[in-house]
Amino acid sequence: MAIKQLETAQRLAAATPQTRNRYVDFLRAAAILAVVVGHWLMAAVWIDESGFHTQNVLAAIEATQWLTWILQVMPVFFLVGGFSNATSWERSSDEYASWLRGRLQRLVGPTLPLIGLWTGIALIGPQVGLDTQLARIGSQVALVPLWFLAVYVLMVAATPATTRVWNRRGGRAVVILSIAALAVDGLRAATSVHVGYANYVFVWGAIYLLGHAWFHGFFESLRSSVTLGIVGGVTLVTMTIAGPYDVSMVGVPGVEFGNTAPPSAALLALGFAQIGFALTLQGPMRRLLSRPAAWTATVMVNGSIMTLYVWHMTAMALTIGLLKLTQSPLLDYAPGSGLQWWASRPLWIGVLTVATLPFLMGFRRFESSSRSGERRPPSTTAALAATAAGCVAFGAVAFHGLTLARPMWALAAVAPLLPLARWLRPQPAANQRLQELPGR
Repeated sequence: MAIKQLETAQRLAAATPQTRNRYVDFLRAAAILAVVVGHWLMAAVWIDESGFHTQNVLAAIEATQWLTWILQVMPVFFLVGGFSNATSWERSSDEYASWLRGRLQRLVGPTLPLIGLWTGIALIGPQVGLDTQLARIGSQVALVPLWFLAVYVLMVAATPATTRVWNRRGGRAVVILSIAALAVDGLRAATSVHVGYANYVFVWGAIYLLGHAWFHGFFESLRSSVTLGIVGGVTLVTMTIAGPYDVSMVGVPGVEFGNTAPPSAALLALGFAQIGFALTLQGPMRRLLSRPAAWTATVMVNGSIMTLYVWHMTAMALTIGLLKLTQSPLLDYAPGSGLQWWASRPLWIGVLTVATLPFLMGFRRFESSSRSGERRPPSTTAALAATAAGCVAFGAVAFHGLTLARPMWALAAVAPLLPLARWLRPQPAANQRLQELPGR
């Protein structure tokens, strides 16, 4: 299987036109790999005399919160999404519904069997004596990636609108959204009204528009990238060190005013800093990616990137269960217990990498883009309804888990995905072409 994937990647890499911005694909792959490693490192599990324990490393070792400035790279993914979806939409001759289905296939395809698996556990678990609390926590851990996917899918669906906004307002739209995000933070801190959710649109929308800006050549000048990076970095330091914002760019248990759910203006500043830095490197990186080995590796990672993203936490949850069952020495060290815990992290990452491989091999076919002409494209209304229903389900299962004690809650969360599942039936992987790689 791995040899076949390598051969496919080599074939696609060889067929890549020189005009393609390969750095977009590289940033996507690098961002997802950073997210995966970050999630795995954040999980602290150990066994001692008092029993089995789980904790977030960010809470156990406060100094690690600074690492989130590097490992919280979802802004980079939204940047790349804004670039690739603007490229696809402005060059496409398809109707909106057909275009949206093509974009969602790679995003949502690997997610449907994931939710199906955990729904099955929710329904069958109580019947076979599975610990309800443990399985509920396991489902929440496994479905953590879906919070991001729900927001990103909405951005994809709104691409025609965001394209019009950029074409009419340009950089002013980013400034307006940034000010709105800061205002929402102020209201969120001063009142008890749940206004923070508006920042899912303001923060991620601003970064998504920067992807449009990149596509339209705004960052061809090195000065633009450097300026954005400096402004973002200075603002971030001011907000966190001198200001009231938390240092961690990932949610920490016990922190009431976090930066991630909902996103804050500090996370937007981090995004500006990361994007500015990343785009200052695009010249030398594009030259590096013109080499066959570097580009083939990038193509290979991108070929299974969403499968990796949505399944890596399930692999970790099941691996932890197996390690607990076997009383593995990997669970002997508590976070903050000294160099032994840190020294065990490379092995921890290695074990989880191996555990994830079967999921990649088994479910990557759901990531293949659909190009079949047999199905009549649905109407625009149907396309948007299916997308909205999917996002409702994603949000429900990601934030609340699949409640085993009440199986009907699990079914209620998953039922909206049924029309989306039918709409996004996977096609044979042989249909995959270079144009169907992310970043088209």
